[in-house]
This record gives sequence, C-alpha cells and structure tokens, in this order.
Amino acid sequence: MLIVGAGGIGSPVARILVDAGVRGIAVADDDVVALENLHRQVLFDDRDLGRRKVDVLAERLPVEAIPVRVDRRNGRSLLRGRACVIDGTDSFADKYLLNDLCLELSVPFVHAGAAQFRGQVLLVRPGGPCLRCLLPEPPDARTDECRVTGIFGPAAGLVAALAAGEALRAISGDPAPSALLLADLATGRLQRARLPPDPLCPCAAGAPAGR
Repeated sequence: MLIVGAGGIGSPVARILVDAGVRGIAVADDDVVALENLHRQVLFDDRDLGRRKVDVLAERLPVEAIPVRVDRRNGRSLLRGRACVIDGTDSFADKYLLNDLCLELSVPFVHAGAAQFRGQVLLVRPGGPCLRCLLPEPPDARTDECRVTGIFGPAAGLVAALAAGEALRAISGDPAPSALLLADLATGRLQRARLPPDPLCPCAAGAPAGR
C-alpha cells in the first residue's frame, strides 16, 4: 500500500492503517515539517521542524519512507503492484495524476481532499467511476494549494479517517459500490452520493485516463 503525501491527511491515514493491522505501508513525500502546518499535521510537533515528514513517520510508525515527490517520471514504478494508493496530496494536478496512473495500472485508488471546513473522499476501483467522472479536468491552479484556501484542522482529520476506511474496504475486497463521501464541518453534514461513470471518461472503457 502506498500513501502519497505525509501531511494533514496522509500522516493520520498511516497511523490509522497501522493501528488496524495493515503492514507493508509506504509513504512518499519530499516535503519537510513546517510550523504553519502543525495545527492539522497532528503526528508532528515543533521538535520535528525542518525534518522530512517521511523520516519522522518512519521513526514513529512501521512504514517505509520514500522521500520523493510522485510525478510522471517515477509514478508508474512507485504505484505498480500496490494493493491500494491513497491520496494525501494538496495539489489538484497531483490528484489527477494519481487517479490516471492507478486506472492505467489497475490499482485501487482513494482520492481524498480537504479545504476550509469541507472534504471529500472517493474510492476509485479499476474501471471507475473516477475523479474525472466527477470533474473531467483539474480546477483552476490558482485555487490549488492549501495556503490559498486554508484548512480547518479537524476537517483534515475527518477526511483522513474516511480515506483510511475506504482503503480498508478496497483491500478487503468489499464489493459495495464506490460512492463520493462529502463532509462539511461547518454544517455537521456527512453525505454519501452515488457517482455514476461518465460514458465520455476513458475510465468507462477501461482505457488509460491520462489526457
């Protein structure tokens, strides 16, 4: 299993899965612990500032540290053969890249994202529906980063718990249909919405989704 991103979503996902008995977890991230992120990155504290996140996680949890950013050059080799890939990134470009590569490699993928008080999670199985069925192209890059929109710390924690649950469903072979999970801590609402495959999306035909 591979978690991409070791921040406010990825690091608690790792902790939840380890506590659930999952082994063989790897975490990929090239970033370091920063003070402005500690409110939502609860596995780190001020003693870890400036250190690579994956190194800290590997000291505290039985996970493999992969200190790189997953991109088009290394993505296939890092994702191929994984039982599941979990999205802990904060960039739409990275989320869509992981979605596309997982479809291409027939690897289950858990998309997870949070901004302000809201979050969403989607389990993407081989053949879809996928992230591009929800939105065919990534949103405007100007709204792409956590530093632009901000994140309420508990929203990241809730999304992490939901993402870990969907990952456990994926690796356990649970046949229940995938659905889009939507959480809003401003209103206290948690919704589960059916996401039908888009017939125009490459995932519906089982083809690579990259565009």
